[in-house]
Amino acid sequence: MKMLIGGQFVDASDKAVSQVVNPATGEVVDSVPEATLADLDLAIGLAVEGQKEWNAVPLHEKLEILEKYCCLLEENVERISALACEEGGKPIEQCRTEVYANTAIFRIYMSAANTFYGKALPYNAEARSQGDVAFTIHEPLGVFANIVPFNYPVELAAHKLAPMLVTGNSVVLLPSSKTPRTAIVIVEQLIKAGVPAKAVSCVTGRGSVIGAAAAADPRVAAVSFTGSTEVGISLAETCAKSLRPVSLELGGNDPLIIFDDCDYALALEETIGGRIGNAGQTCCASKRFLVQRGIYDRFTSDLADRLAKVKMGNPSDPRVADVADTVEPNGTNDVPAQLPDGHLRKLDDIVSKGPGVKVRHGAPLPAEIFDHARKNAVRAVGVHMIVIPPDSDAMAVQKPAFFVIYGIGEILKPTGAVLRGVEGRLMNNNQVGVQGYGLFDYIDRRYQRGNNAGAFCLRIAALPVVAAVISRQVGMVGKDFFNDFPVFHELSPFVTAPV
Repeated sequence: MKMLIGGQFVDASDKAVSQVVNPATGEVVDSVPEATLADLDLAIGLAVEGQKEWNAVPLHEKLEILEKYCCLLEENVERISALACEEGGKPIEQCRTEVYANTAIFRIYMSAANTFYGKALPYNAEARSQGDVAFTIHEPLGVFANIVPFNYPVELAAHKLAPMLVTGNSVVLLPSSKTPRTAIVIVEQLIKAGVPAKAVSCVTGRGSVIGAAAAADPRVAAVSFTGSTEVGISLAETCAKSLRPVSLELGGNDPLIIFDDCDYALALEETIGGRIGNAGQTCCASKRFLVQRGIYDRFTSDLADRLAKVKMGNPSDPRVADVADTVEPNGTNDVPAQLPDGHLRKLDDIVSKGPGVKVRHGAPLPAEIFDHARKNAVRAVGVHMIVIPPDSDAMAVQKPAFFVIYGIGEILKPTGAVLRGVEGRLMNNNQVGVQGYGLFDYIDRRYQRGNNAGAFCLRIAALPVVAAVISRQVGMVGKDFFNDFPVFHELSPFVTAPV
């Protein structure tokens, strides 16, 4: 498949390509261009022109075009889901859900567009501005270079496109080299719907080359990136040199706190569903589980029994797969290889083991997945649980783990004291938390949270929904990032006293 620049499907200027591999089978399913800096330069140059064209389209017409895009995407749900499953190894039902999440995200920003109000300064508030009218309006920043990760290539593409396009910006989309084809199809549907071809392009290639270059290009007004903390820091440093804004959604080591007065069955379902989805490759998934002493032994035993029943298999067959393979090759130390019995070969790569730390193994690898993993040295790690004693500072995962592994710690205190002492260290002993979660009945606990959680979601027996109450960048909270706020002054006319 070719990349899409300025409405044209093109090869790299030097004809270089990179292979797209199905992580569940090891099969090479396609190739995409490995863009050069000249290719990126062309896309950014076109985006500068396209942004002016797109911004000139009245808002109501923009929204009609984007609604047409949503309809086109939904008409192509099976095609896009199949591509996502094939290149990302994600179970097919999860891929379908991701396509509908894309259109839902677009429609959220589209519905909010008519509420992007400006502000007016109080009239005659100061003597020096008496008679003046001062107000603000939203204006687009310009060209965005937006980098999409491999784990949610369809859903996160919406976050990298919808708010920018709704507010009149242009976008150069840079998908992961491991899951690039869905992004190409998404950009194709946007252009078919009526977004100017120059205003949105999809450039494929190595992020270390084109991502870094895009962030350093002075024509790029802002960068939005989802990915590793290390790369996020590098991009932020690059943008800081010219004081350009950068939006970062990075890795998290997110805790789920389970109190003994929770809905027990719900707690088990949330613990399993919140971790095994997408083979654990989710930045805001629960990764560390802190369970109160009263239900700790029962909970860890029941969880191990449930994990042993998790289905692993071919992601394209919804009958046999709750969990499929992971995307990244085993080129880093955070995921060890497997032994033939499906157990981890080297836990020290991911565990700071202390006194009392135990490892329990859940669902074994199916023979076909293990055989592929052994032959291709990929990350097929199965489902595993690490049990941490209450008086241990050992953490199940010291950095975000993009695979299915459970770190279970015991907490003693039923109130806000959980955030202090040993329990507090268990919860907050990590560089960053994208999200945190709690399951309990007593409503006064709802305002207790860890200081490293970007957002904290609650599940309370009296409240049947999850409520995100604290967030650094969720939905409309981050809308101001996509706009500028120039202040306009309408000066009062000079008044000449009568002679």
